[in-house]
Amino acid sequence: MSTRGRSVRGLCVAACLAACSSQTPPAATPEPEPALEPQTPAEQPELGEAAEPSEGEQQPAAPSEEEGSEEAPPKEPLASLCNKMCDAVAPKCTPLQLKGCRSTCDGYEAHPPACDGVVRTALECARADKDFLFCANVVPDSCAKEFKAINICNETGAPPKDAQAQGMPDGWERYKGPGFSVIVPKGMKAETRDGIKTWRVKAPSGVVYEVALHRPPTGKLDNRAFLRAGNAIFGKCSPKLKLHALVEKPGHTSIQYNTTCPDGQQQLGRMHVIGDNMYILTAYLGSGGSTAETDAFVYSFESG
Repeated sequence: MSTRGRSVRGLCVAACLAACSSQTPPAATPEPEPALEPQTPAEQPELGEAAEPSEGEQQPAAPSEEEGSEEAPPKEPLASLCNKMCDAVAPKCTPLQLKGCRSTCDGYEAHPPACDGVVRTALECARADKDFLFCANVVPDSCAKEFKAINICNETGAPPKDAQAQGMPDGWERYKGPGFSVIVPKGMKAETRDGIKTWRVKAPSGVVYEVALHRPPTGKLDNRAFLRAGNAIFGKCSPKLKLHALVEKPGHTSIQYNTTCPDGQQQLGRMHVIGDNMYILTAYLGSGGSTAETDAFVYSFESG
């Protein structure tokens, strides 16, 4: 009930009491009514009427309009994000390497708008990882998947469908072997092939995924050592063997590879040296190329 309503009702009660009293008969005269006039303006501002439904429903409209009109803060330019990546690895780089890192940053603004998200993800990965390999413009294993997504997006105009971002592809699992685990299609089985312990499974797509256990190269684990080992292991497929993204961590050195066999079959994967064991992950692609599924396999290796 409004302030005016309560005041009028009170006035009526007072008038009734006065009329029934023999002591003050004239009290029924409505002289106090002018006192209602000063209260009338107080009813109109928002001070006393916010509780009324009609006005209470209208009041929240203004704040909601303000909230709806607020714009999202602008995204940080990709070149600026790239320079922050360079800053993160600066302590591990020479001044010349740092200069080379910064010189590539302006180029990130030229990516198609659809690739903005994957570029930001890759740069943030590099910024968080602080791997010294970025000094030499080499993408380490920890961020290889993210930077590969940039290349795919630039080529196709759309971000790749990343199977690993969803956890793992449908029908896949994390397989646990002796000293390692990988994400592969369900059904991987251990076997021995030419005296080499292997774990293999064939996906519905026709791609065969394999983990093979070999002796590691002797001496220093550099590109040359892995190339010698690869030439011996891949045999007739070794002439086109290419190695890249060497990563050295305490007790674990790895390198990525790909090759094409004389019959056109493509193979790609990664070699991992851990102690006295070398685990070689291979995806046998036939004549096809890499997919999100093969990436999920290659980048999923964990030791232990």
